[in-house]
Amino acid sequence: MSTALARFTRFDLTTIARTQPLRVLLPLGFIIVFSVVFPVPGTGIVMGAAIAAVSASIPFQGDERGRLDTLYGIAPVGRTAVVLGRYVSMVVFAVVALGVGVAATLAVAAVRQQDVAWPFLATMLLVGAGAVFVAVAVQLPWFFALGYTRGRPMVYIPIAVIAVGAFLVGQTGLIGSSGSPADFAAPSGAVAVIVLGVGVVLLAASAALAVRLYRRRQL
Repeated sequence: MSTALARFTRFDLTTIARTQPLRVLLPLGFIIVFSVVFPVPGTGIVMGAAIAAVSASIPFQGDERGRLDTLYGIAPVGRTAVVLGRYVSMVVFAVVALGVGVAATLAVAAVRQQDVAWPFLATMLLVGAGAVFVAVAVQLPWFFALGYTRGRPMVYIPIAVIAVGAFLVGQTGLIGSSGSPADFAAPSGAVAVIVLGVGVVLLAASAALAVRLYRRRQL
């Protein structure tokens, strides 16, 4: 399984990069643009999480356009490896998106001479990671069960959730301009472990469900 998983993950990431480069690079570019346009510390991280959350459909669209699901059905990798590899691909993309968000946040802060301390970045990253965990865990089983065309409405759910979440967080002053990012304390180790632990459990449960649904799907 580990070999098949590694092979499919490599194939999946390569396919996304080669067949849909604009759908990957443009969203990552938006992270930088929003960071420059909106002078609010942490905007890049928020946008990175949002981009990662709404990009879960990209590989499934590529599957339908290239009829790759048929290939997956006859390839000797097995459907479990396909599902798990896709989850790994989405996690890799999320890490890249959040990394771009952090880099953009630090670069813009340096140019504008803003003080962005590590505790603030850690808090924003933890919130962003939690949002991505939920978005990926909810969307992927849906797409594996229905495919891109029939499951496309699911894309709008994480957008709505992130919009509401950003509004609520903004009301707390976490990403507002009323306070200084340097004043925030880093999340405790217990909080970080809980958030990341719950996120991993959600992804594991989601992957188990996706495997069952994908095995039942007629390709």
